[in-house]
Amino acid sequence: MAKTINGAAAVISGSFLSGAMMSLCFIMVPVLLDLATDPTLLVSQWRHMYWCGHKTMPFLAIGTFIMYASVCIRLRRARRSWRVPALAAATTLTMLPFTWICMAPTNNTLFRLDAEGQLGPLDIGIEEAKGLVVKWAWLHFMRCLFPLSGALIGTFGQR
Repeated sequence: MAKTINGAAAVISGSFLSGAMMSLCFIMVPVLLDLATDPTLLVSQWRHMYWCGHKTMPFLAIGTFIMYASVCIRLRRARRSWRVPALAAATTLTMLPFTWICMAPTNNTLFRLDAEGQLGPLDIGIEEAKGLVVKWAWLHFMRCLFPLSGALIGTFGQR
């Protein structure tokens, strides 16, 4: 599948998306945790990181899905098997419902704490705040695996 321009672009886009997402888990979150001394500041910094990713990453996921979908359409018109790029597309886009279903409670807790922190000091300690950010990072890591899996399916799924 990656032999076509759109197929190769979809694989590259999905790989880039996964790598960009993983940089939050493996670079940004450890920096936040190492420097954190105040729960209010930690939650605020997490929110800023979240919104930076939220501005671009869902659009990259949708763009990657569209590229895989165009490969599916081309293959279907040529009466060739389109199941591999369809599976790669679906796998990549699964990161969105995973976010809505699995990550929303943690996200909402962190957003609530950030809003409370803007009104005054938080009633939680730094260890509890760090625990929430670590939980978010693990969930985010699992979310990173969807576009990576889609890229692997797109690359190796059809020989």
